[in-house]
Amino acid sequence: MQLVHWKDFYVLEDRDLKGRGLFAAKNFAKGESLYVFDYWSEEIMPMHLTNHSCDPNGRFDDRGMLIALRDIEKGDEITFNYLLHPIPASPWNFECRCNSQNCIGWISVESNY
Repeated sequence: MQLVHWKDFYVLEDRDLKGRGLFAAKNFAKGESLYVFDYWSEEIMPMHLTNHSCDPNGRFDDRGMLIALRDIEKGDEITFNYLLHPIPASPWNFECRCNSQNCIGWISVESNY
């Protein structure tokens, strides 16, 4: 399995008051691996920079690999649905600002610890 490198992404800060976001620096095909989530890593990883969307273009498989749900073009923001993936050690809530047509408006995640 070939993993994608940091050169395949870039980060934008303070975009429309949403904070940071991870963007594609190249095109990705549907089904292509974007990056792997390593929960125990201490270095900044793409997942820490990837925002929630109610209409995401990525989802994690059972191995912790973020897979493109559809074709992603250079310049598109990389997103996944926080409600469908690993739950954090502490609970958190926030107003969703993904602006998708199926936006649920509020994200509430409980801790599993």
